[in-house]
Amino acid sequence: MAGFPDRMSQFWKELKDRNVIRSTTVYVAVVFGLLELIDIISGPLHLPGWVLTVFIFLFIAGFPIIILVSWIFCFAPEGIKRYKTQPTEIGSVSTDELIPVDTVIRKCIEPEAQAKHTGRIYGISSFVVICLVIIFFLFYSGKSAPFEERDWVVLADFVNLTEEDIFNKSLSTAFEISINQSRHINVISRQRVQEVLNRIGEDKATPLDEKLCREIAIREGAKVYILPEISRVGHQYILTGKVQETATGRVVVSEIIYSDNQDEILMKLDRLTKKIRRHLGESRYKISGQSKLLAKVTTSSLDALKQYSLGIEYHLNLDFSNAVTHYENAIRLDSTFTAAKASLGNILYERFDKEKGKYWLDEAMLTVDNLTEREKLGIQAFYAAKIGQDLDLSLQYTRMNIELYPDDAALRNNLGWYLQNQQKYQEAAEAYKEAIRIDPYAMLPYGGLIWMFSQYLGNADSVIIWSERMISHGPDNGWGYFYLGSGYFTVDDLPKADASFEKARELTPGLTLNLYRLANTKRVLGRYESAIEVLKTIAKLNPQEAPAYYQLGINYQLMGEQEMAETNYRKFKSFTEQWELEMPDNPVTYLSRGVVLSRLGEMEEGLEVGAGGFEMDTSDHFNYARLLAVQEKKDQAMEQIEMALKSGYRDLCWLKMDPDLSTLQGELRFKQLLNQYFK
Repeated sequence: MAGFPDRMSQFWKELKDRNVIRSTTVYVAVVFGLLELIDIISGPLHLPGWVLTVFIFLFIAGFPIIILVSWIFCFAPEGIKRYKTQPTEIGSVSTDELIPVDTVIRKCIEPEAQAKHTGRIYGISSFVVICLVIIFFLFYSGKSAPFEERDWVVLADFVNLTEEDIFNKSLSTAFEISINQSRHINVISRQRVQEVLNRIGEDKATPLDEKLCREIAIREGAKVYILPEISRVGHQYILTGKVQETATGRVVVSEIIYSDNQDEILMKLDRLTKKIRRHLGESRYKISGQSKLLAKVTTSSLDALKQYSLGIEYHLNLDFSNAVTHYENAIRLDSTFTAAKASLGNILYERFDKEKGKYWLDEAMLTVDNLTEREKLGIQAFYAAKIGQDLDLSLQYTRMNIELYPDDAALRNNLGWYLQNQQKYQEAAEAYKEAIRIDPYAMLPYGGLIWMFSQYLGNADSVIIWSERMISHGPDNGWGYFYLGSGYFTVDDLPKADASFEKARELTPGLTLNLYRLANTKRVLGRYESAIEVLKTIAKLNPQEAPAYYQLGINYQLMGEQEMAETNYRKFKSFTEQWELEMPDNPVTYLSRGVVLSRLGEMEEGLEVGAGGFEMDTSDHFNYARLLAVQEKKDQAMEQIEMALKSGYRDLCWLKMDPDLSTLQGELRFKQLLNQYFK
């Protein structure tokens, strides 16, 4: 074994002398260059997918051939010469040292010093060349469309020319999920597309064809839009993706991928997506690090994927019951469908059944690594906030997600919500404003920002300013007028408040919170009959809406109709008795019952019951102040109001609007407290 290093050194020298190293280096460099060239021209020339596979096979097969040829032959100026060998003796060991004949030696091998120098130059040059080629191959963008990093694109719905229903909606969802993994490309979300459709008077369910896609791209400032399509010839499926320039409508990229059967469709769609991403300027290196297979992040079952797609559609349209049905169907078809489990868990937890929602969220968390990075971090943040009650961890996941996808308005909105719940109001406001900057037509960030100014900061001027901006971008959204009405009521402009709440009612008749504020505004204006009409509407929409009966009693009492007032008070009282059975540990139950007993003239019992509720939660100064105000204990009520304000209560609108505090509105001390805390 002692001579093994020497023999290896001698063998390595032989490889260099015979130009094997140099030849293979050049061969590898040329191969990389040709592969890059084929990849670039395959799209414009519409080369079938197997062409690149054949070339790769040929290049691999040629590698041992080039080594063998370089070992046997020498490329001399006068032509190709074959190396010859003669035996030599080294000590007592006989070797077959390969020595070219004299003529070949003179032509192929330079004098020793010069050979070493030249060899080093060639070696270094070859190494540099191959490194440059590899870098070029991995990092070259190959851009062939007018697109810069983080520009926006609009995705049309997948056109299905096969008459096979399984591809409807499912491929659109798969394509969007696949391309949304890119951090180089910003895709205008479905929700944002629906907002645009609403603005231009189109139904939300309108298929997004080429004409509509271009119009949305123009309105949203997207430089390009993408038109995917699937067709069939015989037994072969054809997936096509066209990238078109928004300004001119011309096709700048067209890619075609062939699939032999349905089972390959998602795999081929992955490949189509990667090719389109390359044309939009994304390098192979970035694509490889930001691409999980569709069959993994969604499902390998097209039937399950279709059910999931229908669930998403119903979810976006706020039809939560149907969304649940289709998410459940997707899981039934593929029990490993992580994204469907996460979506089902989310909607159940938020809308229907927290325990069932937690079960499916737990199931999703077991395989959360299957999701795309964006989806994974999103569900981890939601789970930490809702199930783990850990807002710090939620913020950590959300910030990680924003770092990867900085132009996602929904992520910025979520960040604002988590910060708001941590009472970091300034940071929350910045997050909401950034979400609005990214997508000025997204209504949720406006709502979060305005509600924060109204409920937690008592800043009426900001409420009005941002409500007006919300209305300018969403004139058909009733919430904007609801917020505006709340702002106007806070600054005591009651006619404008009434008009704004009425407009909100016209746009969103079922918005119960708006109806309550509309009724209270009419009460403060002395229009009791109008207030009663609004409150009856609430009770008709939902007979279990207990506060409507309580406020009906107040308005009837103000009109002098004591019998009707007591009838409605007793209805409310029966609700509080039921609450006591269902929620015996909830202090609001006893405070509410104490207030209505006081309204019915049972002052002593009302105070005793309400005080018992306050003892259960001595931090609820506001609701205890309501009870004391109804009891005509004004000084004690204002002491509780002051303690509530010192503890951070800032809902100035409700301080002025709450009917139980109406007896305090004219008191000097009450006005002084409001001036002190709301400048």
